[in-house]
Amino acid sequence: MYEEIIEQLAQTFKQDFNLVQDDLGALEQTVKEKMQLLGQGLLQRLVDKRSNGYKGSSLACKCGGSMRFVQHRSRDIHTVFGWIKLKRAYYHCPDCGTGLSPYDKIGGLGSEQLSPGLAKACCLLAVDDSFEQASRKIAQFFGQDVSDDTVKQVVHQVGSVVLGQQDKQLNGFLTDKQIPATQANPEKLYVAVDGTTVHQDDGWHEVKVGCIWWEDEKFGEHKRYVCRFDNSQVFGWHVWLEACGCGFRGAKELIYLGDGSGWIRTEFHTHFSRATFIIDWFHASEHVWNCGKKLFGEGAKATEKWVKKRLDWLWDGWTKKILDDLKQQRKKCRGFKREAIDTLIRYISTNEEQMRYDVFRAKGYDIGSGAVEGACKHVVGKRLKQSGMIWSSCGSSATLALRVIWLNDRWEQLWRNKPLAA
Repeated sequence: MYEEIIEQLAQTFKQDFNLVQDDLGALEQTVKEKMQLLGQGLLQRLVDKRSNGYKGSSLACKCGGSMRFVQHRSRDIHTVFGWIKLKRAYYHCPDCGTGLSPYDKIGGLGSEQLSPGLAKACCLLAVDDSFEQASRKIAQFFGQDVSDDTVKQVVHQVGSVVLGQQDKQLNGFLTDKQIPATQANPEKLYVAVDGTTVHQDDGWHEVKVGCIWWEDEKFGEHKRYVCRFDNSQVFGWHVWLEACGCGFRGAKELIYLGDGSGWIRTEFHTHFSRATFIIDWFHASEHVWNCGKKLFGEGAKATEKWVKKRLDWLWDGWTKKILDDLKQQRKKCRGFKREAIDTLIRYISTNEEQMRYDVFRAKGYDIGSGAVEGACKHVVGKRLKQSGMIWSSCGSSATLALRVIWLNDRWEQLWRNKPLAA
């Protein structure tokens, strides 16, 4: 049967195929165009033969009355094959005036004219590229013209659904203590948190970033991200819930990394107090470099030499030696140079217990090569901080939420739940 259909198609389009001769690329494109037309026609035929939401002559209305079947109403839907006309059963309640087409929810349709398949493709491209670029690539891949504004609207819609689901999960836990099911059982789990900024229409706003990672029994690395425009308390709960799903409660060793700022310490004590707290190496090095630059200047050889020596001490856990050295240098400095030394002294003194890098390395811990800093750039910066981008609050949150879903390998799960119709 399959071979017969293929042969029939080859004969039907024989003249078109012969025109491209031995040019495989052109032949491939021609086949694609024919399959596009066939797909559009087949899809239209299939939806024409279905009831499309007809549930009998009446339905119960939320107002307590009865919604009566009126007729099948048409709606134009843009699919990956092209436009089709969908006739859906329409019901109306004379008591409250409510109208309803049940198929819209059953079929996974949203407020835009996009089919679930085309919307999914638009969203997938838009988690990496600008809405304009996503629109252009849709035209290239599918031969369908979808405006960048339509791409933006569907991304905002689906991303908002994701945010709502995350908030619902958190509220569910806070109400009845429902802990998410564990998806992994690592021996050692890392949790790192940081913050970066995004330009919104009323200025720059902080987005907090969490990165959770572990190795499986075959030494494969797994990562999960949490990125939210939330206050630290709400963000901390979201990180904790994600960590629970990654096996936090059963992990034998838990390592918490951050830059030592106040909110990061607070969330450590609130949710991860049994963990080993490490000031990740990236941020510790950054503080030493900042001091060195103020003492000797940006790009100076003296700066590099001074910083390297103290980073070597820090690598070996010699925080006391660094502090003694800084206090001696402080006596010879005035003004902004003394302030720079005082800042570094306070930082190391406050975080000395979390800078025992010799001990942490001896235990085989990753002391942080900038994993969460990389997440700030890879997850947030790559999409939300491209040149000239200024976001609305809703748009940045929704787009980021959708990007995180993709990076966390939850894409298919999201679309199985028909987010357009949510």
